[in-house]
Amino acid sequence: MKYRKSTHLASVDVDAIIAEKGKCELTIKSAFYDRGVDVSGNKTDGYFLHFEEAGFKDMVVNSGNRKKIANIVRELKQCSPVESRNLTNWVGLKISLKVDPNVKMMGQIVGGIVIDTTFKAPTQVLDYSAQEKKLRDCKTLAELQAVYTTVGFPQTALVSVKDEMKAKLTPKTDV
Repeated sequence: MKYRKSTHLASVDVDAIIAEKGKCELTIKSAFYDRGVDVSGNKTDGYFLHFEEAGFKDMVVNSGNRKKIANIVRELKQCSPVESRNLTNWVGLKISLKVDPNVKMMGQIVGGIVIDTTFKAPTQVLDYSAQEKKLRDCKTLAELQAVYTTVGFPQTALVSVKDEMKAKLTPKTDV
């Protein structure tokens, strides 16, 4: 199976990885939507993951797995449901993949890759101190706005820092 000619990660690949390493844990390097992607000979529109670990193919992410990732992101980053579906918020997330023989496609049981929602990576306690420092170092409202939009996601703790800095940087007017 190691030498299959598939363009994207498939359940047989995940099975092979688990057989070899005992688990299939990967870190999301990027998540994106694309159209007309060649997925093993078929043009496909969809969501895709690219992993940090070398040698792994991109993965097509079905709606069930997108929902699972969004739920994990919402829990770990303590963000809103809308923010958890923002693909940029998925970057850096470590996920565990497994094969579920009961996955259905178009009403047929075909088996497939699923996100293991019982997996909790110990390194996923996220540290926002660097982003907080960037916000606190701002000298103008324009700079604050620019820095805040590049933080990556509006984490609850960072929203309060942004609001605090906004109040501090807003010119006071005497009425």
